[in-house]
Amino acid sequence: MAMTYLLASILAMAASGSPGLGEAFSLRVGESVSIEGAGLGLRFTDVPSDSRCPRNAFCVVAGEAHVVVEAEFESESVTILFRVPPAGSDTQRLARFTLTVTALEPQTDSNRRIEASDYVATMVVTTGRP
Repeated sequence: MAMTYLLASILAMAASGSPGLGEAFSLRVGESVSIEGAGLGLRFTDVPSDSRCPRNAFCVVAGEAHVVVEAEFESESVTILFRVPPAGSDTQRLARFTLTVTALEPQTDSNRRIEASDYVATMVVTTGRP
């Protein structure tokens, strides 16, 4: 189901060019997007750590991935750190916006190292409180 949602998000973004507020979109590390009508630009810059429990392991602690996003708003650049648990999400605030990383793919696997270029973050930007 996660892959279906991810594919639908990518197709929606490609069809509209820029996502609007409340629309899910996906970015790979190094990709950028402008949120339509919001004056907000986002760039997925890095996953400096990923300690999420691998899908083929049993873990006492679930861990989390750190997702770094650069935001440009009102001529300012801000670095935002999201802490995303396995199959979870994290929300941060910037000015009047609520930014949520709803998914981070791929899930870790003890038999495979994830390269930075493999990461895809699915996000949603809304206005107001979460």
